[in-house]
Amino acid sequence: MSASVQILLIDDDRAWRETVSEYLRDQGFAVATAEGPRPGQALLEQADPLVAVIDYQMPEMDGLQLLRRLRRRRRDLSVLLLSSEENPALAARALDEGALAFLSKNTPPRQLLRKLLQLLVGALIEATMRRLLARRDARLLPSPRGAA
Repeated sequence: MSASVQILLIDDDRAWRETVSEYLRDQGFAVATAEGPRPGQALLEQADPLVAVIDYQMPEMDGLQLLRRLRRRRRDLSVLLLSSEENPALAARALDEGALAFLSKNTPPRQLLRKLLQLLVGALIEATMRRLLARRDARLLPSPRGAA
């Protein structure tokens, strides 16, 4: 994997943040961590991650509020919202608000890794398509009729 930040973890639970970031780094990912919503927003500007993993229950603002703020800044950001409670209504709200996935914080590491891989692949495909459409490479995507 490249050295650029691929995953941003935003969670006020230090032990969880450190455990998961270490696991993901051991899997070859570049990871940045933030101890809450405000540091997470600042880090988003600096790190330019492909995926953000956000805890729902944090002081200052909850994960849905943070999700809305992050999506306003970066529409292309893939977001995974986590919660320590199993709450189908919260999961549905998260998906409606723009999260691409919702998992329990008790999800086994391999299952979390699998979901993150899916989100990363999707983000990379989307970024590639955006670049192709911006270039309108005639060999791959002909210009629309009537366009120069």
